[in-house]
Amino acid sequence: MKFSEFRSVSESKQLGRAFNHLEDLVFFHGSEGALEAAEHLNDFAESEGSDSIRMKWDGNPQIYWGREEAGGPLVLAGHNQWSRKVTATSQEEIIDFIVNKSGNAKTPEEVMQRTKFAENFASLYPLFDAATPKNFKGYVYADGLFLSQPNVENGIYSFSPNPRSDTTYHVQADSDLGQRISRAKVMIVGHAFFPEFGMSDNEQQPITDFSQFDTNPDLIVMGPVYNTTPVEVDTSELDKIISYANKNAKRIDGFLESIPGLADLKKIVYTYVNQTAKSKQLDSIGTKHFFNWLNTSKVSKPKQIKIQDLNNTHNDALDIIFVLVKSIQDAKDKVISQVESKQGDIWDTNGEGRVRYADAETKKFGNVKLVPRKRWTPA
Repeated sequence: MKFSEFRSVSESKQLGRAFNHLEDLVFFHGSEGALEAAEHLNDFAESEGSDSIRMKWDGNPQIYWGREEAGGPLVLAGHNQWSRKVTATSQEEIIDFIVNKSGNAKTPEEVMQRTKFAENFASLYPLFDAATPKNFKGYVYADGLFLSQPNVENGIYSFSPNPRSDTTYHVQADSDLGQRISRAKVMIVGHAFFPEFGMSDNEQQPITDFSQFDTNPDLIVMGPVYNTTPVEVDTSELDKIISYANKNAKRIDGFLESIPGLADLKKIVYTYVNQTAKSKQLDSIGTKHFFNWLNTSKVSKPKQIKIQDLNNTHNDALDIIFVLVKSIQDAKDKVISQVESKQGDIWDTNGEGRVRYADAETKKFGNVKLVPRKRWTPA
């Protein structure tokens, strides 16, 4: 497994998530972020770039597993356990953490639900122990796709792992993968490697091949699903984005530069864009819409005044930022439509989109995600 060619975003202060929306690079990183977003889009026009696009999964639960040292016991954890750096090397320890240490259940029904989940999750331990080579060292993580075999309807397996979203995955029952599902108890899709337990998502190192874990018929461990569709990109539109970003770099970067009393400006813009996406108003993004939102937001009045003054000082830089956000988003959506037009053995409906790991040699601002925000919003 080769990890050195990919970037760990922990090298600099993290903004947003481990994978950021392509268009969000504009207000996170200014003119340079806009140019890097355009670089990603330009990369997709070439086969090497389009082939690097991976399906983004909306699975549940997240599963982390591995061995602290070669020959050591298996460590299995969910996301809460991982983030709190609590290892468990037995089913009993997993159940104890989920039931007694992962938060207070307030009602008897919550206690019952948590206990049931704990028992189901802990039951995965022997499966993953058997599937993980004894000499493996380190940790990998994956999304659960199903923890009990789905039903077939009209010759298709369909499963919706995340009860909080409408994302559903489908597999033809008579395909090779469908035949495997007919014999499996659990199916997951793997993503990445961590050298140490409890590391942040920013430090993940992508894995392309999970076959060493995919040896038990009861447990399907899929590797990432890559795009196979050639992507056409309107380079003339990218040229406009690049020219516009370069021409207005001073105004963009001056506005986004941290000033006393407004260190969280980028986070405020990020919150605005996210809330606008959730309310299905992305086409309305702009300076006037932003200040209307700001007036009803939780941002303090003194900060609101500072933002208004800062925008005036830099000749309505917000308008430039939002033009770039919308332009990059439109170009990204065209890429997503092409990628989704052809899917393989497993396909999604109401899916989250795609991701791309950043190449350390050509990208400064970390991994990106291509999410159809106008269609898909988080629960």
